Amino acid sequence: MKKHVDEEVLVPLIVGVASEVLQDFKEQLGKALNGDCGDDAVCVDDKEHVQTVLQENQNWQRWFTVAKVKGAPRMKAKTKDIKDATRMKAKTKEYAYSEEKSWPGSEYLGDCLRAMIVCRGGKESGDTIYQTWLQLEKAFGIKKGNGRLKNNFATAGILEGDKHQKPPDMLMNVILNVEGCMAMPAEIQVHHENILDLKESKTHLLYEIYRAESINSLQDSGQTSNDTKIIKKILEEKVKVMEEKDKVLEENAKVIEENAKVIEENAKVMEEKDKVIEENAKVMEENSKV
Repeated sequence: MKKHVDEEVLVPLIVGVASEVLQDFKEQLGKALNGDCGDDAVCVDDKEHVQTVLQENQNWQRWFTVAKVKGAPRMKAKTKDIKDATRMKAKTKEYAYSEEKSWPGSEYLGDCLRAMIVCRGGKESGDTIYQTWLQLEKAFGIKKGNGRLKNNFATAGILEGDKHQKPPDMLMNVILNVEGCMAMPAEIQVHHENILDLKESKTHLLYEIYRAESINSLQDSGQTSNDTKIIKKILEEKVKVMEEKDKVLEENAKVIEENAKVIEENAKVMEEKDKVIEENAKVMEENSKV
């Protein structure tokens, strides 16, 4: 009963509320970034057009994007869609039915809304990233018990297991409070322009492959990116090769089994011959005595 309520009632409710407060999230984020230090944060509605938007705003220091309502195509690392119900249900199961977490699992969904901010590279990039943190901390009231900061810039390059093996970035979990709606958790990622470009080109596809439960799951919202299509095709070809190898191994196993039977039969024949030779030797021995 609890599991059904969690996955079939609470998750769809969260998706619905996230859709309702999406514009509020976008507006609050824009006000936070442009409130204290001028209009240097450019809002990009469609990431596909980011270069065009930045060409029109050549003095940009930051650009940010917020998800479209679910159903929009999910792009690589820069796409921050409202998580669809299927993905959220999977995370709900992961959280709800572990020994460390209590019911409901949907309580632990911290990124129902997601956004990203990209800070321009250059000498001032460190200050820009720090200023971004201060603005978001103030705007969303981030403190212990009300959000959190995960600063991967601080741990980058520390070779202590998988924990620190991540490209440098900053991740914040915040609480969005909109009048008339329940509080909604949101995730905001802050990236350095050059590091993000490297991350997307080198690592994110591997992450998608690692996370995928099957080849067919390497797609979202019924659409697949070109890079993912290529990876999917490669994996399908690899599967075919492995299937052919399995067939060959199976045939070889049959041949080996048949050979083993032949060897066993030959061994029996040799054993019978040894018996005949032994009997003949006894006869010859008896004859020699006579």
